[in-house]
Amino acid sequence: MIGQKPCQRQSGIEQLKLTSFRCYDALTLLLNTELPPVVLTGHNGAGKTNILEAVSYLVPGRGLRSARLADVAKRNSGNDCFPENVKTLPARWAVSACVRTAVGTVHIGTGRCDTSEKRQIRINGQPAKNQSELGDYLSSVWLTPAMDRLFCGDPAARRRFLDRLVQAFNPSHATISADYNYALKQWGNLLREGRGDPMWLTGLEETIVSSGVAIAAARRDVVSRISVFLGQKKEVPFPTASITLHGLLEDLLETMPALDVEEIFKEKLQKMRHLFAEGGSVPGPHTSDFTVRHEEKGIDAGLCSTGEQKALLISIILAQTKAQMQEKGQSPILLLDEISAHLDVERREALFELLCALPSQVWMTGTEESVFKSLSTKAQFFNIENAAISLSNVA
Repeated sequence: MIGQKPCQRQSGIEQLKLTSFRCYDALTLLLNTELPPVVLTGHNGAGKTNILEAVSYLVPGRGLRSARLADVAKRNSGNDCFPENVKTLPARWAVSACVRTAVGTVHIGTGRCDTSEKRQIRINGQPAKNQSELGDYLSSVWLTPAMDRLFCGDPAARRRFLDRLVQAFNPSHATISADYNYALKQWGNLLREGRGDPMWLTGLEETIVSSGVAIAAARRDVVSRISVFLGQKKEVPFPTASITLHGLLEDLLETMPALDVEEIFKEKLQKMRHLFAEGGSVPGPHTSDFTVRHEEKGIDAGLCSTGEQKALLISIILAQTKAQMQEKGQSPILLLDEISAHLDVERREALFELLCALPSQVWMTGTEESVFKSLSTKAQFFNIENAAISLSNVA
C-alpha cells in the first residue's frame, strides 16, 4: 500500500569490522541484535569511543567527532610521525558492517582509500552515489561527554546536534547542508578577494538560498515532530523539555511560504555583498540557534545543573526516537558515550529500562561494569583493554 510505514523489526549491526581505524589494526565484533543494548567498558583511553565513532561512519555525515578523514587512520607507532612527514604516511582506513534493517540484511562499507577528503562508500558491494544513500538503511543519534554542557556552549555545537536529529529523519539533509556550506564559502571567498563576477555570484546565491531555506524548513519540521512527544505526560524521572528555534529563515517560515522566504533571503544576500566583502557577516542557517527550556522548573536549560542538562538532552533523544519510530517504523541506532556520568541512580536505571524497550540497537560505554549491572541479562557486554576486546559477564 502506498504510504504504508514499514513494520517495526529489530534492527542493528550484526557484525562490525574495523581496519586501521584509530587505535585498531583490525577488529571484528559479532553481535546479537536480539539483545539490543551493547555495553563497552574499559579504562579511559582503551578505545571504547573509537568503536562508537566507527559505527557513526555507517550513516551520513562527518562522524561522531567530526574528524578529518586522514586523522581517523591508525598511525604506526614505530614510525616517527614528525610534522614534516606526517602527510606522507598512509592514511587509509575502513569500517564495514553487516546490518539488519527493516528491509533485510545490508552490507555497508566505508573508508578512505586515497588522498582525497571524500569518503568512499559501498552498499551491498556497489559504490554509493552519495552519503545520503546510507540513510536509506541506517540512522544514528549520539550523545558524548562533550555535549553535557551543550546548552551553555558554542552555538555551532547545538546546530550540529540539531542537524543530527534532522538527518536521522531525512538522510538528504547532510547533502543539502554540504551544498549550502560549500556555496556560502565560495561566495564569501569571491567577494573578499574582489573577484565577484555578478553571474557567478548570482548562481552561488541561488544555491545558498534554496538549500538554506530547505535546511531551516527541515529543522522546523523535526522540532515540531519531536515537540509532540516532549509535551506528553511522563511517568519516568526525566524533565519535560521545550525547544525554540531562533534564526532569520526559521522566523520567516513561521509566517510565510518557503518561496516568499527564498525571495527575501536572495534580496538580503545581494544587498549584503559589499558588507560581506569587507569582513561582515550574513545571517542564515549557519548562524541559527535554538534554546531548550526545563518546563517543570520554568528555566532555560543553560541555567540548569550539568546533570539536569544531560537529562534534558536524553529527553530530547528519546522524543526524537519515538517520533522517528512513528514516522518511519524504525528508530535510530543510539550511541551513548559515558552515558551514566552525571545521572543519579533513579534516572540511570529508568533510562536503561527505556533503552531495552527500543526496537533498535543501543551502544553504551563506561569505565565501570558495575554501573550496568541491572542490564546483565539484557545486554551484550564487552571489555576493552589496550585496543583488545573480549566478551564480559557482569551477572
